[in-house]
Amino acid sequence: RGGRPKAVHRMIMLSHAYRQSSATRPQAVAVDAQNRLLWRFAPRRLEAEAIRDSVLAVSGALDLRMGGPGYDVFEPNTNYVKVYTPRQDFGPAQWRRMVYQHKPRMRQDATFGEFDCPDSSQAVARRNVSTTALQALNLLNGSFMVQQAEQFAARLPRDAGQEVNAEARRTLRLALGRAADVLEVSLERSMLDDV
Repeated sequence: RGGRPKAVHRMIMLSHAYRQSSATRPQAVAVDAQNRLLWRFAPRRLEAEAIRDSVLAVSGALDLRMGGPGYDVFEPNTNYVKVYTPRQDFGPAQWRRMVYQHKPRMRQDATFGEFDCPDSSQAVARRNVSTTALQALNLLNGSFMVQQAEQFAARLPRDAGQEVNAEARRTLRLALGRAADVLEVSLERSMLDDV
């Protein structure tokens, strides 16, 4: 195709292998348990950048402006020696994509640093992949996540109005990225009624 990368990307993304489900099929496992023939999309953990940007997108706070100055996740200070105190309150200036985050050497983001972000003082060919309790705790209790949950809760009535079924469907559409089934809507509605 003339060496054009866009044509190659289109071919890959429209291929049968790329669009495979991650669901396991017993007959495929019997033939190729290691998935060497790419009969399914093997599940993998998202990287910190994708998680953070997705959270901002779902809450409706993501700033998609390209270029310009980055943002800092540490409190500003004027000490002779820079002190890195994690921010507890985030505003629109910090709601840009994570690619614009300032990354000081030897310091990690308080919420997403546990997701194997590479140390910016070293060249890293491949990220480590780990699963720790701190990752889950940061996503449940981190000040950034709590603030974005509040943003998400404020977004729902604006998007769906005050009708509970519409709000339940909108909640699930945003959070899951797909339409909800009847059971999910009824469970979500009961949870909204309790609030």
